[in-house]
Amino acid sequence: MHTPSPLLSCQNATLLIERRADEALPVAARAQLWAHLRLCPYCRRYDFQSQFLARNARAAAEARATPESSLPAATRERLARLLAANVPHLPPPPPADEGTAGGPQP
Repeated sequence: MHTPSPLLSCQNATLLIERRADEALPVAARAQLWAHLRLCPYCRRYDFQSQFLARNARAAAEARATPESSLPAATRERLARLLAANVPHLPPPPPADEGTAGGPQP
């Protein structure tokens, strides 16, 4: 019978760090990750960076654009034309009178 090692590789530790962001880890996996993070400065840094990115991505996703943060209409139109010219699957930009107040209207 094979007894699993209590020590994790860095590859397995980073996988657990990412899994932990989405779901609760089993007690044994949490304990293994905890021990690995105490011994490995590289994985501790990865853990910190992963949590930092997750926190900021969540905050960015929840943030609402304000009129002050929107681009001027001329800039939006220019970007839309550039994207439409360089990315073939995009639809053409809307006419200037649609969506010029900072995005979709309620």
